[in-house]
Amino acid sequence: MPRAGSPKLSSWRRQAVRHIVAVRRATLAFIAHVPEAEIRRPRTQDRWSVKDVLAHLLACDEETVRRFRLIARGQARRIHWFESMADADRFNARSVARLRRLDLRALRRRMSRAHVQLLDQLQRLPVEALDDPSHDYPVVEWLPEPGWKHEADHIGEVRRWWRTHRRSASGHSASTRLVRNVPGRPKRRRKA
Repeated sequence: MPRAGSPKLSSWRRQAVRHIVAVRRATLAFIAHVPEAEIRRPRTQDRWSVKDVLAHLLACDEETVRRFRLIARGQARRIHWFESMADADRFNARSVARLRRLDLRALRRRMSRAHVQLLDQLQRLPVEALDDPSHDYPVVEWLPEPGWKHEADHIGEVRRWWRTHRRSASGHSASTRLVRNVPGRPKRRRKA
C-alpha cells in the first residue's frame, strides 16, 4: 500500500473512485434489465431478495460515508469495526429489515444519494488520511471491500441466479419449440 504523503495515494484514490463508479454503473445497468417482480421476489438470494441485496449495498455505502465523516473530523477511533461475522450479520439483518419499508424507486434514489456522498467524502479526505498509521485500519486497507469488491461479489451472485432462473423459466418453452420444429413431426396447435 502507498505511504502517507506519497503521490501514490492520490493515484490510489483516483483508481478507487474509478472502481466504485464502474461497479455501481454495472450494478444499475444489470438491475435495469431485471423485472421489478423478480427484484422483489423473496428468498432468491438465500434469505434475501435482490431488493434486499440492494438495501444491503445501500447500508454499506451509508456506513462508509459515516466512517469517512469520522475520519474527516479526526475521530477515526470512533469507527465501529465488525468484531466477528456474527457482529456483521446483526448489522446486515438490522439494516436490511429497516430498509424493507422503502419501495424500489425510493431505495434506488437513496442508493444514488449515498453513492454521491460516498464519492464526495472520499475525494474531500486529506490524502494523508487514506493511509494514516494512527487509524486502526487505514482507508487504503479497508475501502476496497465495501467500496467495490463486496458489491461486485453480491451482484455476481445475483447475475448467476438470474441466468439460471431465466434459463429454467424459459427452458420449458425452448425445449417445446425444439420438439415442435423437428422435421417430419406434426406441429401442435396452441391452446387459446
